[in-house]
Formats: sequence, structure tokens, C-alpha cells
Amino acid sequence: MSVSAALVLVTYLARVLRWQMMIRPLAPQAPAWRIFKATAIGFTAMILLGRPGELVRPWLIARSEGVSFSSQMATWFLERVFDLLAVLALFGFGLYAFDPAGRDVSPGIAWILNVGGGLVAVMAVACLVILYFAGKSKEAVMGRLTDALAILPEPWLSRSKGFAASFTSGMACCRKASDVIGLLAITAVEWLVICGGTVCFFRAFPATAHMSGLDAVVYLGFVAFGSIVQIPGIGGGVQIAGTVVLSQLFGLSAAEAAGIAVANWLVTWVSILPIGVGLAASEGLRWQNLRRISQDLQGQEPQP
Repeated sequence: MSVSAALVLVTYLARVLRWQMMIRPLAPQAPAWRIFKATAIGFTAMILLGRPGELVRPWLIARSEGVSFSSQMATWFLERVFDLLAVLALFGFGLYAFDPAGRDVSPGIAWILNVGGGLVAVMAVACLVILYFAGKSKEAVMGRLTDALAILPEPWLSRSKGFAASFTSGMACCRKASDVIGLLAITAVEWLVICGGTVCFFRAFPATAHMSGLDAVVYLGFVAFGSIVQIPGIGGGVQIAGTVVLSQLFGLSAAEAAGIAVANWLVTWVSILPIGVGLAASEGLRWQNLRRISQDLQGQEPQP
């Protein structure tokens, strides 16, 4: 299990490199170490504070690199798009590789098998459309956004235009095809490492030691997709999705599936916690202040 945890930590280095590439048009000299600190603290904040903690990482990077918060929210948004493309690829492979014959699948799993292919297609097209518009010139994107925002009252319109201009500047990393290919390559490496970590994780438990690398990829695809989409009968969340997939797809008992799913969540997510807490302490950050970030950002953007 220690090998799995080590591989999980390696994925954070891939995230840092990807963010560094995405921020290059705005901050070409942004050091990897500062982005790593913000990444570790940001994921720790998400574990401790829930979804509002998602704002911490772009806020910290915006403050340290002297760029606008909205531009880093655009970077965060693009990161989610690239990760979603990887998840869709894994889930699509899982649908192809999984054979439901002879298995007593739940209604939730049956729903996935029946409509999963269509969902993958729709969401993949949506991601590609987003990347297409991100790759357009800033002037073209701003023109579309200005037209869409024209219905707003004047006080809101000027502020929204400023936010839109800053947001589109954060998408400048997708203007060249070579940059998009590079970001896709880093994302592919990141998820290959995640797959390797999942294989090593399953080897650590007698109940899953027999599972092949293919089984691990199928599990990861279903769980990653289930944690994003609220699936009928399954819901969202890594722990819940992992429990259902291990019990319904791979025949583990409910107790075994729940225990392994929770352990997988601890290794995959909580392993960054000691590092993030230590870095936050070294930066003099207090969690009470981080909890109020989402409220503070409604007033004005952080200054460098």
C-alpha cells in the first residue's frame, strides 16, 4: 500500500507541471515549488473544508504569482476539463471491457451499462467544444461573451466584462495545438500513474489481490465516473461508488467492499493531508481564514 500512496503523490507533481504549463502565458517564470505548495494546501483544504476548499488553490496561486483570481479559476476549469476527458476515456474502456453476463448487477449499475455510452459521447463532445472555444482568439471569445452579457444591467455589465476578460486570459494556454497536445500528454501520464497506484493498492488486500490490471482499470473508470455523475442508486462520492462497484461488479461482500473503498479514499485523497498541513503552517496560513476565502473573494480579487 505504501507504493500506491507514493504513486498518488507522484500525480501531484504531474498536476503541478500541468498547471505550470497552463499559467505560462500569464506567468512564464512561475516556479514549480510555489505551485506545488498551493496545490498541496488546496487539496488539503478541500479535504478539511469540503467543496468550498476548491477555491483555495487558485486563490493561493493568484496571490503568489501576481495574476487575477478569475484567470486562475479559468485554469482550474480547464484542468477539470482535461481530467474529465481522461475519466471518460477510462469509463468508456470500462464499459467495453466489463462483461455483465452471469452477474447480479444493481439497478444503478444496470443504468450505467444502458446509458453510459451515450453519456460518454455527450460529455466528451462538450469537453471538446470547450477546448475549441478556449483555443479561439481572446477577441473572438470576448465578442461572444459580450453579446451574451448584454442583457445585464449596466453596473453588473462592466464588472462581468472585466471578469470575462480576465477569465479568457486564463485560457490562453489552449491557443496552440502543440500546447493542447502537451497538456493531454501530461494528463494521460497522470492517469496512467493513478491506474498503476490502483493496481498496487488492490494487491495489498486478500479480497482483491486476484484482480488483474484490467480489473483495476475497469474499477477506476466506473468509480471516477460515478464520483462525478450522480448515478441513480449509487449517487456520488468515491467511497460510495467504490463500495457499489466492488460489491456489484467484482463480487466482494458489502463489508469487504466498504472497507476497501474507504481505504482507497484514504490513500488516494488523504495521503496529501500531512504535507498540506505542514506547508500551510510554514506559510502562516490559518484554516479559519481559508474557510472564509469564498466570502472574501466576492469583494475583490487577491493582490500579489
